[in-house]
Amino acid sequence: MLVIRRRAGESVVIAGNIEIEILETTPSRVKLGIRAPEEVEIVRKEVGLVAGENHSAAREIPLHLLAPVLARLTPPQGARLRPHRR
Repeated sequence: MLVIRRRAGESVVIAGNIEIEILETTPSRVKLGIRAPEEVEIVRKEVGLVAGENHSAAREIPLHLLAPVLARLTPPQGARLRPHRR
């Protein structure tokens, strides 16, 4: 990891075509501006992590693993469903 100090208005260039500029600093935050080619995906780390978790959670589950869960959710045959009252 490269660690450098920059002030507002200064920037860093990565790979010749990605520029990261320090726009504003406060005691607890830094505001960055990023210029990069359109084909370069720029995502906040926490967004990428959540997307990965969502993708894992949405994966296809084999029916033989899902059947026991569905059986518990399905009312027994002949059971009457009562409307929900508030």
